[in-house]
Amino acid sequence: MYINPQYSHDLFRGTSNYYSQYRTPYSKSLINDIIKAANIEPDDKLLDLACGPGRLTIPLSKYFKEVYAVDWEQEMIEEGERISKNLKIDNIRWINGKAEELNLESEMFKMITIGDAFHRLDQLRILQNSYRMLIKRGYLVLIYSETINKGDSIWQKELSEILSPWNKISDQKIKVEFNEQRFGEKTLKEFGFKNTSSKFFEETLTVNIEEIIGYLYSMSVYSKQIIGDEIIEFENSIKERLLKIEPGNRFEYIYKCGYYIGEKE
Repeated sequence: MYINPQYSHDLFRGTSNYYSQYRTPYSKSLINDIIKAANIEPDDKLLDLACGPGRLTIPLSKYFKEVYAVDWEQEMIEEGERISKNLKIDNIRWINGKAEELNLESEMFKMITIGDAFHRLDQLRILQNSYRMLIKRGYLVLIYSETINKGDSIWQKELSEILSPWNKISDQKIKVEFNEQRFGEKTLKEFGFKNTSSKFFEETLTVNIEEIIGYLYSMSVYSKQIIGDEIIEFENSIKERLLKIEPGNRFEYIYKCGYYIGEKE
């Protein structure tokens, strides 16, 4: 069942700088593989939906002539504009608006991407509109990455326990019904996409306490507006318990990401 999740316009308020600084970049192998799988050429156009501050938009931009990046959060768009300006990237058109309400020409893009946001969108409208806006032989790509508080390492399991009481606070403040992660080739096939495929990647990374906390502040469920006046308690509980596990402040983990892709005939 496809639902239309409803959530606050400022759900990610105050997270954009943490998002751009601390979110794990998508694997270079994933980026390169998507470009190859979609047969991207220099004159092609890209649309990145629910783009945030450009975590996916910016590394993909060098492969396209023109890029459209859309996000509902104004501060995310402003952060993306700041970063792209600093990097002297001038082929991205940043658009503040809901991905579901985007009204662009039909058969305009060679590729449409959605990175870690499909569960927050009206999937039915997104899939229908994406099919319309893609050129023939264009591709829709649904991208997934595992957040830092998920994983099998000892410290990640400890972090999950630390966050458990804070999850209750988040649930009370964010009353949203999200879609399930309806990723998969079956979902793409239901909307007429052909030649579907998927691929997943893993790499071992190392972070420190500052980076772990910064990552958590980039998430809507642990943002500073959600934690509120208990920030010091929140940070101290993480530092004290995790540093007992890794006194050297080096936390190794396996970063997982992947994609599902489908072609419009």
